[in-house]
Amino acid sequence: MVKVDRREEMTDLDDDATDGQVADFLAAEMSSDAGAWSVGVIEYHCASCNAYYQIQEDELTNYKSLIVGWHEKAAVEGDYFSRFVFEYLAFIAHLKNNVYFGETRDRSVIQNLKQDFRRQSLYVQSVQSNADLLKAFEALIRELQRSPLRNSSMDLDYPEIDKWWNCSGRKPLDNDSGQGGIIRTPHDWENTIEFWYGVRNNLFHGGKSPNIQRDLFLVEHAYKTLAVFMKSEISALE
Repeated sequence: MVKVDRREEMTDLDDDATDGQVADFLAAEMSSDAGAWSVGVIEYHCASCNAYYQIQEDELTNYKSLIVGWHEKAAVEGDYFSRFVFEYLAFIAHLKNNVYFGETRDRSVIQNLKQDFRRQSLYVQSVQSNADLLKAFEALIRELQRSPLRNSSMDLDYPEIDKWWNCSGRKPLDNDSGQGGIIRTPHDWENTIEFWYGVRNNLFHGGKSPNIQRDLFLVEHAYKTLAVFMKSEISALE
């Protein structure tokens, strides 16, 4: 089964509720603040039998404060390596728990985001309206064109350009003729996301060093371009 939704609803009013309980329930319903009448619902879908199942909890774990906390901590850290790590944690926690409920693997979440045209449109608008972000993208594009990003998470000695560049599908393209490891324009949504994920993989698997100037540059620009996306996502949660 695949998780398809995670939400809070108002519980049903018991038939034997007192007048006071009825009044409290109606007040909560009219104010849109469920309060004590709130119940957590986690919904799953069985594809083979085309049936939906719901699990009710007294209270759902609230990941918002955790996500916002990581995002805010990233902004005040003294180095870009730490900033990117905390921003990426906020990023992947948000996507898995608030957006793509049915996905458990980071790669699947990343591919779903590449196909998210609403978020793509919002991000492109943010880039177009932010002169500093445009400059950061232009510098990043030049550096990647000079030396494309390679995946060192599998082999630190012989990193390769993986097949997920220029790809938004569920499987990488075997016959893709486009150059991988680069971002073509500031509006290259799918490869910007792949860049974030590639830097994450290299950093978490020991392929990035704070003592190497290029690594510092890539991690800094990964943070700067990702932080703008997360700022927009967090504002939509409020």
